[in-house]
Amino acid sequence: MGQFMVGRQPIFDAALNVHGYELLFRGLEAERPGGDQMTAEVLVHAGLDLGLEALVGAKLAYVNTTRPFLVGEAEIPFSPRQVVIEVLEDVPRDPEVLAGCRRLVAAGYTLALDDYVWGEEDDPLLSLARVVKLDVLALSSDELREAVKQCSAHGLRLVAEKVETRAQLEECHRLGFDLFQGFLLSRPEVIEGRHLSPSRLSCLTALEKLNDPLTSFGEVENIVQTDAALSYRFLKAAGEGAAHGLFRRMGSVREALVMLGERRLRAWLMLMLLSGAHQGATERYHIAMTRARMAELMGLEISPLLPDAAFTVGLVSALDLLLEVPLEDVVRGLCLTVEIEGALLSRSGILGGVLADVLAWELGGDSPVLRSGLGPEVVEQCYLHALAWANEVCGVLDLTP
Repeated sequence: MGQFMVGRQPIFDAALNVHGYELLFRGLEAERPGGDQMTAEVLVHAGLDLGLEALVGAKLAYVNTTRPFLVGEAEIPFSPRQVVIEVLEDVPRDPEVLAGCRRLVAAGYTLALDDYVWGEEDDPLLSLARVVKLDVLALSSDELREAVKQCSAHGLRLVAEKVETRAQLEECHRLGFDLFQGFLLSRPEVIEGRHLSPSRLSCLTALEKLNDPLTSFGEVENIVQTDAALSYRFLKAAGEGAAHGLFRRMGSVREALVMLGERRLRAWLMLMLLSGAHQGATERYHIAMTRARMAELMGLEISPLLPDAAFTVGLVSALDLLLEVPLEDVVRGLCLTVEIEGALLSRSGILGGVLADVLAWELGGDSPVLRSGLGPEVVEQCYLHALAWANEVCGVLDLTP
C-alpha cells in the first residue's frame, strides 16, 4: 500500500462554468519520471484508484498523452464520451502518429493540440483535432491574434491556457476564445489517496496469457485472484461502468473481469506496468489472500454456486487493512451486489456467516461459535489449505515486507 497524488485544473467556459478538468501528474518524489510513465500513472490513479467519477464527476477529463498512446502501443481505457486526448507539442507528426490519431478519432475520441504554436506550415493534425490550446504567456498579442484567426478558420474550439491576469482574460474574450484555464481562475488542485500496487509478475503473467489465443478465461482469472491489488483494481474499474448503468452490480471478481472484457484488461495491465508495478508488498497481502481462499473453500463446501462470491467477500474484507481506510469507504467505491455488501458490512446471509467464521478462525481462541453451518473440522481444513495456498502465492510473487 502506498500514497499517490493526482493534479486536476479546471477549464472554464465563457460564463466561467466548469467545462472539464485537465488531469496532471503529481509525484511524491522530486525526481520526475518520463512522459510515458507520467501519463500511465495519471490514468491508473484516475481510473483504478480514485475512479474517474470521483475525480471529475460528469465533466470532461483532459489527459496529456505521449507517442505510445497515440500510435496504439498503449491504450486509453476510458470511454471517448468523457476523455479529451491532449497531443503534446513535442510529439512528432510522423505517419504512425497521424494514423494512430485517425484511429482514435474514428473511435470517438476528441483530440486537443496542447501548447499550440502556429508555424509556417499547417500541422497535419489540425484536420483531426477539434480543440486547440494556446499558451497566452508564450505568445505576443499579435501572435495570439494570428493564431486565433488561423485556428478559427479550421473550425477549432480554442482554449486560452495560462491565463494569469484580468487583462489577459478580457483580451482572450475579445479574441473569441471558447474556454479558459489558468491561475487567475483556479490553480491545480492536488488530490491525494492510497493505492494498492500489484505485483509486476502478476501483470506480466496475466498480459502474456491474454495475448495467447489458447488461454482460457479461467486461467486469467486465477492469475488475477492470486494478487489482491489486481483483484481490487479490476473490481474498481468494473464498478465505474456499473455506476453509470452500463452493467449490473458485481457478485465476484470473475464478473468484474467479464464486464471489463479482454481489451480493457489488456489496456489496464499495460498501464500498470508502465506506471511501475511493485516488486514486493507486506504481510497484509498474506492475510487478504488467506481470507479470500478460505472463504472460497468454505463456500464450495456449502454450495457449488458460492465459491466465486465467497472469494470476493473474503478478499474485500481485508482491503481496509491494505488501504488503511474504513471498510465502509472501500465498499462504497465498489459496485457490489446487495448480498455481498450485506455480508461485508453486517455479516448478513450465507456469505456473512462464512465471513464471520473466517474472521473468527483468524483470531483463534477456544471453540469459536460458527455461523456457516460447517463443522469445526471442515473449517480447520479450509483454513490450513488456504494458508498453504497463500504461502505459495505470496512466495511466488516475492511479497516481502
